[in-house]
Amino acid sequence: MGLTNQETEELDAFLLSDDGRENAMDVSGVDGFLCAVLSGPNVIMPSEWMRWVWDSAEGKQSPEFTSEKQAQRILDLLMRHANDIAVTLTEVPQYYEPLFLERDHKGRTVSIVDEWCCGYVKGIALDPSGWQPLVEAHPDWFEVIHLYGTESGWDRLKKLVEAHEDADARHQVLVDLIAPAARNIHAYWLARRAPAGDTIGDTRRPIHKMPVPGRNDTCPCGSGKKFKYCHGAPKSLH
Repeated sequence: MGLTNQETEELDAFLLSDDGRENAMDVSGVDGFLCAVLSGPNVIMPSEWMRWVWDSAEGKQSPEFTSEKQAQRILDLLMRHANDIAVTLTEVPQYYEPLFLERDHKGRTVSIVDEWCCGYVKGIALDPSGWQPLVEAHPDWFEVIHLYGTESGWDRLKKLVEAHEDADARHQVLVDLIAPAARNIHAYWLARRAPAGDTIGDTRRPIHKMPVPGRNDTCPCGSGKKFKYCHGAPKSLH
């Protein structure tokens, strides 16, 4: 089951709080990041990708949970959201929509996609050699994501949008290309992971049980410690 609007806001509030660390992604960035992680050619375990959620710059810092209950709550929200993305892209991809932020500008609602695209680019960066063949084969699928998600893209984007007679309309045209591109990318790798005509054999199928770690399991934050000594420790100061 996907997150409710309230749960999405709860997760975003934690990520943007002091406890979430300075370089934590926001919820839109997490959505783009997870979309890439769950769409790519190779399996990336939560213990690897989750540390980049907390520290998008270096993947080293961890959040400070005030209790085991809070740690399990935030981890559960993250994994439920990941599961929802995986289920949607695999089973009903036509309904997949990126989680973009919005703002009002001159009476219009304008989509804010930079964080989502930056997250997606970060997801690709976890397995650059695996992604490279598709990036080279279908650069058009990545063009808008790179425009909004990379520093070099921002320079080109400024010229593309601001030079247009109606900058907001031009921006929206580009934004509308992102979801179809994400669906195409996922479908490309899904077809190559699964036997022909048999997506059920996909090793990247969504996990329908919520993977809250056991106390002796490795903590999914990426620290390498057991959960009971890390984010599962009572009144954790980690």
